[in-house]
Amino acid sequence: MARQCVGCENNYLDFIAKYHRDNDASLLFLRNHSVLPVEVQCPHCKTQCHYSKDRHQWICSAWKSVPKAKRSKQCNFTVSDYKGTFLSGTRFEPYQIVLFVNHWLSKHWDHQTVIEWLHISERTCVEWHGFCSEITEHCLDNQEPIGGPGIIVEIDETHFGNPNYERGRLLSQIWLFGGIERESKKLFLVPLVEPLSRNCNAETLIPLIKKYILPGSIIVSDGWTAYQTISEHGYEHQIRNHAEYFVDPENPDIHTQNIERLWRDVKKWSKEVGNRQEFYKQHLARHLFLHKYKTEIVHHQFFIEAAKLYPPLSDKERQISIVIPANNNLEDPNDPSDPQPGPSGGNA
Repeated sequence: MARQCVGCENNYLDFIAKYHRDNDASLLFLRNHSVLPVEVQCPHCKTQCHYSKDRHQWICSAWKSVPKAKRSKQCNFTVSDYKGTFLSGTRFEPYQIVLFVNHWLSKHWDHQTVIEWLHISERTCVEWHGFCSEITEHCLDNQEPIGGPGIIVEIDETHFGNPNYERGRLLSQIWLFGGIERESKKLFLVPLVEPLSRNCNAETLIPLIKKYILPGSIIVSDGWTAYQTISEHGYEHQIRNHAEYFVDPENPDIHTQNIERLWRDVKKWSKEVGNRQEFYKQHLARHLFLHKYKTEIVHHQFFIEAAKLYPPLSDKERQISIVIPANNNLEDPNDPSDPQPGPSGGNA
C-alpha cells in the first residue's frame, strides 16, 4: 500500500466537507503532496524567495551590491506559484482543482454535475477531464512489474466490444493482455495496438511478460501456442487446458479463475455509457487506477502521481531551484509562528 499523509484518508463526501471553498486548506493539501513548491530559491541571488499572498507569486526582494556603481540594487525576480506544475496556467481556484479531482476519482463521474456544482464551463470541464486522464494514462504506461520467486501469476488475453447488429458504440477489436497475482491481487493490464491471432503472437506477448512479470514467478496460462516458450525465460509455467476443464482435476492450483473474473469486471465497465472506442485507453487507465487504489488512498496517490509527472521545477530558462518537501507531513505555512511567509489561495 502506498505511503500517505497523516489525516489524508477521506472518502468522497469527507473531501467535499473538508475543502469546499477553502483555498488555504486546499493549497496546504497540494503542497503536502508535492504538487506545489514549499520553497523557491532565486536563481540570481541564491536566497529564499518569499510568498506573496496577494500576487500568488514567489518574490525575491534581496538587495545586492553593484560594485562599479557603489550602490545596492534590489532583485526583482518573481515566479508564479503554479509555474510548471499540474496547475500551470489554470484560472481555477485551488479548492476547485481539489474538488474536481475528487469527483473525477469517484465511480460515478458526470460532466454536468461538475459544471453546475463548480460553476465552470463545459469546455473547462472537458479540458480538466483530459488533464486528469493524462495522469492515469501515465500510470498505465508505467506500471510496475508483479510477481517474483514462487508467486503465482495468472495471465490471459481477451478482446471485447463487438457491435450489436451494427448499431450503437463500435468497440470491436479492443484487445487486452493482463496478469494478476493470485494472492495479493496485484495486476497489470496492457491495451494492444494490433489484434492477436491464434497463429501468432509470441513475438508480441513474450516481451510483455518479461516486462511486467518478475523472473522466478509461477505463470499459469491456457495452452495457447504463444505461451509455449514461457519456461525458457526464467519462469515456471503451468498450463490449464480450456477445452477439457476450468480447474485441473489433478492439481486444483492450476486455474485462471482470477484473471477470468478480472475480464468480467473490465467488460462490464466497457459497456457503461460514454466509453467510446477512441477513448478506451483513457477509460481503461482510469478504471485500473480506481481498481488499484481503494477509496482511502486514491486522492493521495493521484496527487503524488501528478507531482511526479509535473514536478514544480519552474522556469528552465532561469533555472529556478524549487524545493519539494521531503515528507508529506508539513506544518501549515500559513501559521503566523512560521518565520517564512505562508502561501494562500489564488489563481496563477
